[in-house]
Amino acid sequence: MSALTKRQQAAVIISQLDEQRANKVLRAMSESEVIALMGEVAHLPVMTAGEVDDIIDELAINATALADVRQGGADIAHKLLAERLGPQRAAEIMAELEHVVAEHPLGFMNQIDPSQIVGFLSGEHPQILALVLAHLQRDHAARIVERLDDDLRTEVARRVAKIAPLPPEVVRKVGADLELRLSAFVRAGGTTTEVEGLSTIVGILTSADQATEKQILSDLEERDPEMAERIRNEMFVFEDVVNLDDKTLQTVLRSVVLKNVALALKGKPAHVVEKFTRNISERAAEELAEDMEALGPQRLSVVEAAEAAIVKAVRSLADAGTITLERGDDELVG
Repeated sequence: MSALTKRQQAAVIISQLDEQRANKVLRAMSESEVIALMGEVAHLPVMTAGEVDDIIDELAINATALADVRQGGADIAHKLLAERLGPQRAAEIMAELEHVVAEHPLGFMNQIDPSQIVGFLSGEHPQILALVLAHLQRDHAARIVERLDDDLRTEVARRVAKIAPLPPEVVRKVGADLELRLSAFVRAGGTTTEVEGLSTIVGILTSADQATEKQILSDLEERDPEMAERIRNEMFVFEDVVNLDDKTLQTVLRSVVLKNVALALKGKPAHVVEKFTRNISERAAEELAEDMEALGPQRLSVVEAAEAAIVKAVRSLADAGTITLERGDDELVG
């Protein structure tokens, strides 16, 4: 199944259509939808015929009529926009898109097959790998991480989590060196260097398969327990507990202290409180209401600590296999 988002898959499909069909589709969309879609088209990664065919099959479109696989790109996005909105508006939109998604000196590696990147960088210091991964599209970085040896990917993940923004000249130098050694590939350009390590590795692990995520976090527990805990906290928060399906939430609520639930629900909207109360017994719901009323004003730190206790219980249940946390479009099941 494709690792691309639904919007990216739509961009792949529109890129395969001839201009007449593409324009017919675009005319049925609002201007904001067209702009969003063209943003994806302009920055699609290079794809193989097999990957495109999988997406076409998934969307039940006749693959044989689209066998000539075209790549996305700025030229295609501009041409389709011009047909839909006129040349002047198309030029304005493309300028905006270029400004918003301007790439950094390592962006050209988003166009290289993950297996090739692993083969090319396998002998590099883990910090170089971490630097590269921190500046790639999350889905692309996840595919690379999945292909690394277990020990290496855990070490690289740890370094990504700790990475800090680097001076532009450092990233440019690394990018120029790698591009020179990978001269068969064309760099897209740009100079963005800002990166936040923790959120980056969270994004990569969220995009990776569950086996990779579990292995990395398990190894990090041994090497750097504090970092592993910070990553876990970022990957699943109390707001995610609220979005659990009823059956899963019932399992969670059977394993937590009711007083923590009362504290965690302090100040929450009525629909959130209702989500919890309908998933416990009538007697427990009455006790919960009494506890919440008796609490009075609470410090934010106390409420957050209660939230964290519930989140920890969810993670423990997930680690034990009692519940399964959603991945992508999957459901949460008990």
